[in-house]
Order: sequence, then C-alpha cells, then structure tokens
Amino acid sequence: MAFDMTGDQHARDWALPQFYFHAVMAYAILRNQGIDIGKIDYMPHMLAYMRQPG
Repeated sequence: MAFDMTGDQHARDWALPQFYFHAVMAYAILRNQGIDIGKIDYMPHMLAYMRQPG
C-alpha cells in the first residue's frame, strides 16, 4: 500500500492525528494510574500572562 500526498497533506492528515492520538492515550493512561495531571501541566508558559480580573 502506498499513499500519494504532499508534505502538507502528510502533516495534516497523517502525522498530526497520529501525534494527538498518542498524546491523548498517554494522558489517559497516566490519569488511569492515578497521576494528577491536567491542562495546566501542558501549558505552564501561560502562567506568565495570568492576572487577577478586574
């Protein structure tokens, strides 16, 4: 079997879905094993922009 696709198509239709699938499965396995992991663990760089509302 062979796929005829451009680099953009490969990234969008093959590589990114594969990456996200494995990232989500790793997250699910860690959560299932009792690891306390959440959204903030994936984006600590956003803390630099956090402020109190008002």
